[in-house]
Amino acid sequence: MHKEAIELRHLRYFAALAEELSFGRAAARCHVSQPPFSVAIQQLESFLGVTLVTRSSRSVELTESGRQFYQRAVALISQANASFDEVRRFDGMLAQRFNVGFHASMLYRGLGDAIGAFRSQFPNVRVSLHEMSSMSQLDGIQRGELDVGFTHSIVPHQEQLIDCTTLFNERFVLCAPKHFNLPNEPLDLARLKDENFILFNRSASPYYFDTILSLCVAAGFSPRIEHRVSQWLTAVSAVSMGIGVAIVPECLVTTGIGGVIFRDIETTVRSPVQYLVAKDANAQFAKAMLELARIHIRPSRVAS
Repeated sequence: MHKEAIELRHLRYFAALAEELSFGRAAARCHVSQPPFSVAIQQLESFLGVTLVTRSSRSVELTESGRQFYQRAVALISQANASFDEVRRFDGMLAQRFNVGFHASMLYRGLGDAIGAFRSQFPNVRVSLHEMSSMSQLDGIQRGELDVGFTHSIVPHQEQLIDCTTLFNERFVLCAPKHFNLPNEPLDLARLKDENFILFNRSASPYYFDTILSLCVAAGFSPRIEHRVSQWLTAVSAVSMGIGVAIVPECLVTTGIGGVIFRDIETTVRSPVQYLVAKDANAQFAKAMLELARIHIRPSRVAS
């Protein structure tokens, strides 16, 4: 028979026999009956082509080959145990997964820096990012798919959430095509009453849809809503193509998308950025992420 037929149990059985020098005691130590134990020792000797022990009615003795092989068997068993422990530790590390929901605009508020700092603090934790709308994040937390989320609009407090923290409130600004001749000063939105507006789908963010609509109404007009999007980046890109104007959070100024200009608008209404935590989230990770978010995630300038 080939050496590939040797199993770890053969080595364990032989090590026990070498230390007990009794088939009966060694078999009991290995939690097997003596007949299959004896067969395993015979198989090992057959595999190796050497005699490992001498047997008599009164005693069991190791041969010189047996003594030499015992040292190697112990070393192999130790290496195997170490490998098993390493795999278990690795599996434990994989089990430490932290699922983070985020809206795309969070990438322009410093989310990447916060995630990088978290990974440095917890190198054995697998952080998985999931881009979702604010409402989808809330649903994800309720379903247990997310541990925490970074939303960009007010979400209702639910029993399924153990925490809902507002990180900061950010200004709204106007995003318009670059060819618009607009003064570099806060604008009265009424000046844009004849423009096509690009708004969020209400299903994606009721807060943003209603807030921007109310800003226009407060300025004395109902916006002509020609285009609806589900991402702020899509809104800015659409503006760059000249198909309308949009009111967006100030962080979008840093996107680097060409063909657009940004102007302040006359309003005290702000865009909140919130941190949501699931009830069953790892408390240590959730707290650490919040602390890092307060350091790294912030508006493009201090919001009042």
